[in-house]
Amino acid sequence: MKKLLYIFLIFQACSENVDKSTEVKTLTESERVLLSTTDSIKVANFWQKAMKAPIYSVERQHYLDSALIIKPDSAYFWQQKAMPLYKERKFSLGKPFLEKAVLYDPERYLDYSGFMKCLFSNEYQESIDELNLAKEKFGDGYVMDHTYNFYIALDYLQMNQFANAKKYLLKSKEQQFNDFPNDSPEEACHYMDWFYMGVVEYELKNYEKAIENFNMSLKVYKKFADALYYKGISLYQSGKNEEARKTIELAWENNQNTINEDQVYYVIYPYQIFHKLSPWSTKRMDSK
Repeated sequence: MKKLLYIFLIFQACSENVDKSTEVKTLTESERVLLSTTDSIKVANFWQKAMKAPIYSVERQHYLDSALIIKPDSAYFWQQKAMPLYKERKFSLGKPFLEKAVLYDPERYLDYSGFMKCLFSNEYQESIDELNLAKEKFGDGYVMDHTYNFYIALDYLQMNQFANAKKYLLKSKEQQFNDFPNDSPEEACHYMDWFYMGVVEYELKNYEKAIENFNMSLKVYKKFADALYYKGISLYQSGKNEEARKTIELAWENNQNTINEDQVYYVIYPYQIFHKLSPWSTKRMDSK
């Protein structure tokens, strides 16, 4: 029976996809499922059992399914079904559930969906569309410690649209400067913004500007190996060969100091050199 309910929920989620690039519908109170006291207790019981089950287990999914049979408009339960599947790289399974979370609570989960599609499933245009829609409907904001503009910039960066990536990183920087006016520039704007602005300038062959941005990133994350590496490459391109050699060697010496975002356990970030799958994270330059 549980298996049949699980299949039904997957089918239902797939059949009710919405075009989030054109509209966001918020349920009215009259459209929401109102629970009796008995049903509320049942839902709470299923959620307690789900929390006790291993997060990646089918058992946990089944308990969430049981709760959703009673409360199908719970955006949070849909998000809880999607999240572990994305972390397991089962994107096609998780996507319908994530869409359901957005359907039932777009203000809470539209930006989250854009973030997931940027870093996890790499659906860059969909990510751009959703984050821009979140900006339009709910205003500029932050998701997972970064601005919407930051993730839109990463989307464009991964699509080799470097001018657009720069445009949105500049918007992100301005937003953070406005939000944290009393902080120094390197602190007000996240070190990852400075890093990716350096990457964009590098791709645009503006090597001196790239170095300036990597230096700003390194003011906060002082031995950030990825920033050191790209700074070294930019120095080579600027004709400063000896300084470049020393900088890349320093990057190798600090190869464990890579991007330290929470999601790095599940994904490789754009332009991340020293990630776990890279031989550069375990080998020294002079051993090649």
